[in-house]
Amino acid sequence: MIRVVSGAGLRIAFAALFITAVVPTCARAMGGAAAGDDQEPSRLVVMADLNHDGIADIAEVMPGDGSHNSILKVSLGQSGGGFRPLWAGAVLGREPRAIAAGDFNGDGYPDLIVGDNDGVLMLFLGDGTGRLARAEDFARLDSISSITVADFDRDGVADIAASDWKGGVVTIFLGTSGGSLRRGWAFRLKLPGVDAQLSAADFNGDGNPDLAVIYADEDQYTFDVMLGDGKGVFVRSPELSYARDPNSHCPA
Repeated sequence: MIRVVSGAGLRIAFAALFITAVVPTCARAMGGAAAGDDQEPSRLVVMADLNHDGIADIAEVMPGDGSHNSILKVSLGQSGGGFRPLWAGAVLGREPRAIAAGDFNGDGYPDLIVGDNDGVLMLFLGDGTGRLARAEDFARLDSISSITVADFDRDGVADIAASDWKGGVVTIFLGTSGGSLRRGWAFRLKLPGVDAQLSAADFNGDGNPDLAVIYADEDQYTFDVMLGDGKGVFVRSPELSYARDPNSHCPA
C-alpha cells in the first residue's frame, strides 16, 4: 500500500511512481505525434507471469508502419535469465497506445488488454502457457491514452480504467465473474485534449483503490487524485491533487 502525504511529500511520491515515464512536449501531448513528426511510435510493454512458472514474462506491441497492423508478441522468462520468443499475433489498429495485464475472466491466468488511438479496447485471453487468443472487443471510446488495472469494486475480479483524450473522459470498466467487462462510471478530464496517464493505488489508506490522473506537459506536471469508494465511483481529492499555473498549459 502506498501512503501519500500532502505538499512536497506527495510530489516526491508521484515523481517516484512516474520516474520512467516520458513526458511529451506540447506538440505531442495533443493526442499523438505532431504534423511532420517522423519519429517511430514507441513499443508498448507489460510484464506478467503468462505461463504460470513463477518467472515474469514479457508481452509487447510492435507498432505497424502505416501499411501493416501492429503485432503482439510474447517472450517467456527463463530460469537462467533472458527471454525466449514464444508467440506473435496481429493486433488490429494502426496506432496502439496502451497495454495492461490482469485476470479478466477469472480463470487464474493473466490476460491482456490493448487500447488503440481509435478507441478500440481489445481483450486477449491467456491460456496459461503464454499464448493468447483475441476475444471480442468489449468497448470502443473516442480514443485511448492509458489503461490501468485494479479491483475498483472489490469483488475479486480485475477492473480497468481507460483515459480518452478525444472524448475528455476516464471510463471505468468493471469485470464480471462471467469473464466480461461492463461499462461503469465515468468522469471528465480536467484538461481535455491532452494525454492523461493513469495509475491505480490506495492513496488515502482506506483500503479502496484510487486513481491518479497525470497530464502530460512540457517541463512540469498536473495531476488529480480521484478517491474510490470501493464500488467503482471516484471523487476528486483537492488535498491530494496538484495543478501548476493554468495559464501555462498547452492549449487544448
